[in-house]
Amino acid sequence: MFDFEAWRTAVEARDVERWLAFFADGAEWVEYRPGNPPKSPRILRGREEIRAWLEVIQPTPAELRVTHELVGERRIAYRLTVTFAADGAQIVEHVIADVDGDGRVVAQVDVEIWDDRQT
Repeated sequence: MFDFEAWRTAVEARDVERWLAFFADGAEWVEYRPGNPPKSPRILRGREEIRAWLEVIQPTPAELRVTHELVGERRIAYRLTVTFAADGAQIVEHVIADVDGDGRVVAQVDVEIWDDRQT
């Protein structure tokens, strides 16, 4: 079973090692966001690419908040709200992830909407 509370803690703390531990070796993370529309999403393949991305976002001065979760046996969904410390701008993401029998994420898709930012 997927440990959603541990996931929430890792994500909100931006703890790279604890967050990364939830991903299967061959996991895929797809993001649809400004600059990455449906025809050219941002795709991370494997734990090393995911690690590199988590290390980029880890030091960002922002609060991450996980809410509105739905947890099933093989799929999770939730809202992630990112609030930037400098200007209060936000990113809101809706995430759906497929989970294997060991409780590890094998595929994750994020759809994001961003506030305009001046910084």
